Amino acid sequence: MAIVGLRASGSLRRPMLQSMTSTFYKCQSSVIARQALQRTALPASASLVRSYSQPRGQHFVVSEFGLFSDFVPQPWSKRPFLLSKAGLVDAKTHIVERAREIFSLLSVKYYLAGWKSAEFAAEAEELYGAMNEAFAQGDLKALDSICMTTMFANLKAEIKRRKTNFEWRKISTVTPPKTVQIRLGRLTSEVSVAQVVVRIDQQQAAVPLSRKSFNSAAAAALGKPVRVVEYVVLQRIVSDKNSPWAIYGKMKVPEWDLPSDNKSN
Repeated sequence: MAIVGLRASGSLRRPMLQSMTSTFYKCQSSVIARQALQRTALPASASLVRSYSQPRGQHFVVSEFGLFSDFVPQPWSKRPFLLSKAGLVDAKTHIVERAREIFSLLSVKYYLAGWKSAEFAAEAEELYGAMNEAFAQGDLKALDSICMTTMFANLKAEIKRRKTNFEWRKISTVTPPKTVQIRLGRLTSEVSVAQVVVRIDQQQAAVPLSRKSFNSAAAAALGKPVRVVEYVVLQRIVSDKNSPWAIYGKMKVPEWDLPSDNKSN
């Protein structure tokens, strides 16, 4: 199944959408370059945009109203001891959130016949890569076709501030993309909106098209592959069968899921 119009509305409640460019100007080492790539904004290439996007105004547009949930279940090895006070609170939270997850999944499947989280995650990774390419190249038309309003505005501002465009490359997929959260929100009795969070884990590289704005060490660091883990949020009005999916933003990666060299000391 192909994602039909991965489109949505876009900002999270904190500055979880950060582009790589604002940090690129300050790159002095491969560590900073890695941090820059970690903040890369979601992407889409021209060929993907044509099949995924649909014209503005053709469908009902929902105002942006925030991230439905920032909950991601921790691995058992990271959770507190069950019989402790913290463990009991944690267990209760997981039970409540699991119920919400099941309800949301069943609702999405009800509205979108044949929807499968694994297939969706793979398609979301393609869109993510395509958008990174568009952002790196400064392709506003492509970004506008797949990003929600606030996210697009942020990326557009970053593109205007930077001194050069880039070539973005996905070197490899470290672990397969995975759907880590599904949430459904009802705006009215007839309008339901879904948000799906997909975990992306890749080796990436970004090379400036003009190196005049960088010293030689910074430019060399930017071209080196770095591991990037992102939690990408996609949104769709699932009650409208013609509504496309869109990239809403990024959710903060849990501390326990950061690559070891990106974790705070």
